Amino acid sequence: MNIKTNNHYRPILYWHELTQKEQDEYKDAYDDVEESSFFRYRNWLYDLNDFLRVNDSLHGRGQQHEMHGWDGYKNESFFSSVLVAFSNDNEAVKVGMAFS
Repeated sequence: MNIKTNNHYRPILYWHELTQKEQDEYKDAYDDVEESSFFRYRNWLYDLNDFLRVNDSLHGRGQQHEMHGWDGYKNESFFSSVLVAFSNDNEAVKVGMAFS
């Protein structure tokens, strides 16, 4: 697996910080969407609720797994995923792309 990132953190956005167009696109996604958090990456808005947690049990017998250092992932295609790592203060996420 190849992971590409520029190691820049992107601010976590809340419902009131989204544009009206973005709110209109997401408003019917699920009941509590207004309480979710988002970030922008490559001109796309991502909902952090769509990400799965990287499970530390993915590595066995003391070996680090390929997504070590990342907190979550969202599959984009069969061959790629978006990865996120939260900042120490949980106010931003570092974003990467994983390719297989």
